[in-house]
Order: sequence, then structure tokens, then C-alpha cells
Amino acid sequence: MKTLAALVGLMTLSLMAEPLAPIPVWDGTPPAETLTPKPGADLKGTITKDSHRGDVFIPEFVPWPAAKPGSPLVIICPGGGYGILAEQHEGVTVAQRLNALGCAAVVLRYRVPRRDPLKPWVVPVMDARKTLEIVRARAAEWNGDAKKVGILGFSAGGNLAARVAYAPAEAGAPRPDFAVMVYPAYLFEKDKPDSTLRDGPDGVIPAVSQKPLPPAFFAHSADDGYPAEGSMALAAKLKSMGGSAEVHVWAKGGHGWGASERCLAAREWTNVLGAWLKDRGLLTP
Repeated sequence: MKTLAALVGLMTLSLMAEPLAPIPVWDGTPPAETLTPKPGADLKGTITKDSHRGDVFIPEFVPWPAAKPGSPLVIICPGGGYGILAEQHEGVTVAQRLNALGCAAVVLRYRVPRRDPLKPWVVPVMDARKTLEIVRARAAEWNGDAKKVGILGFSAGGNLAARVAYAPAEAGAPRPDFAVMVYPAYLFEKDKPDSTLRDGPDGVIPAVSQKPLPPAFFAHSADDGYPAEGSMALAAKLKSMGGSAEVHVWAKGGHGWGASERCLAAREWTNVLGAWLKDRGLLTP
């Protein structure tokens, strides 16, 4: 009965929540573009038969305002292997759940597919950092607090969130106030439980000089092909460097469950995240 009541409440809030019109990330041509779109293609992306978005040449984000001013604001980065964007169950539905918790959100449509097969995150990181700058400057428009801006990502989007929050970068690069990684991919050199974190200029380990480190929240499944050990390893590294990290690992669920009813992890993780945000003082009880 409790589950049914929660679902009914979520459905009601979802019907009430309405997104605003998409906002371009860049004025003019995005930087570092190396691909050429097909003639006549929609540069904002094409929708596949699976309702995923591909071929994004003009990145943009869709705001989902919070009900009350001063709310935390979360940049959502859907996954898709840096090839497509699973922007429904890892974007729209996530924004609806965050609205229900009391957060503002923006769903980021960063550039895909991969511009660099070996370093596919380079251009998406540019898009995400620019979005972070815009969102901080305009947070109040969506009832957000510019001092409570986080980034949340799934799979490749989780890798993107980790890189924006922690990877080595030029001085002054914008960083979020908190980071949420849901079954993040490519944290390890090899996607094996006994591998090691990517290090160095193209890695995910923060520079020693980076202070403070944004608090981190991880959600993963133990049976995920992208090992939960990656989340645990990055969390341990952040803690060893003076940061704060919380990791939740569900026994089952596999990969790609997003905000859905597919498994226990998919149903529960946003409530657990809400409790973490409240515990850190980012979300008012």
C-alpha cells in the first residue's frame, strides 16, 4: 500500500511539474566541434525509435523549476555511452522526481556521438561546464539557489558528472557544489572489478590542490557490468583527500535502470538521495 501511495503521489506531482523551453548552452557555434552534421539534420538532435536522442550538434538544457525559491538545483546528464542520450528515464523522469523532492533541475542535452573515440568526454565536459556557469548565474529564474548547484549523471553521464566535479582542470574551471553519480562508467582504466581508477590529466582523480572537494553521492548495483567497485574506489579516494562520499549498492538491478520501476534500486535511489541532501543541509526538510 505504501508503494502504491508513493506512486500515486509521484504521478500527481509529475503531472503538475512542467518543463520550460530549452535554452542553448553556447552563443553561436559550440567550441571544438570536429563532426559535420548530415544535410538537413536537426542540429538539436534526432530521436531514435527507443526515444533516445542522438546527433546533437547544438547542446541545450531544459529547465524544470522548483516549487519554492532557494531550492537546490541539479544538472542532469543522461547516459548513453557518449553516443546517444537516454533522456527519458535518465532525464525527464529524473527531473520529475527531483521536483517532487523539492529540487529544481535542468536536463542537459550535451553533444553526442563521440567526437574522440579515445577521449569521448572532452566535448561533453565543455558543454557541462558552460551549463554550470549559466545555471549559477540564472538559478533564481528557476527557484534555484546559486550556492546549491549540483550535477547528476548516469553511466557515461555519471562519468561526465565525476569529471566536471573532480577531474584535473585549468585554474578557475567551474565546479558543482555537490555531485551525484549513478552507476558511473569508465571510472576504471578497464571496466573490471580489480582495475584501478583513471589517473593523470585525463583521469577522474582530483588534483591535490583542488579544495574543497564537492560532496559525492553514488548509487550502483552489485551486478552491474560497469563494476560498483569503481564507485567505491572513487569514493574512497575522495575521502582520503579530505572529501565526503556516500555509496549505496543494491544487490540486483544491472545497468541502466534510471528513474523507473525496473528494480528496487530504480525505485529507491531518489528517496535515498533526498535524505542525503537533507542531511547535508542542501534540501530543507
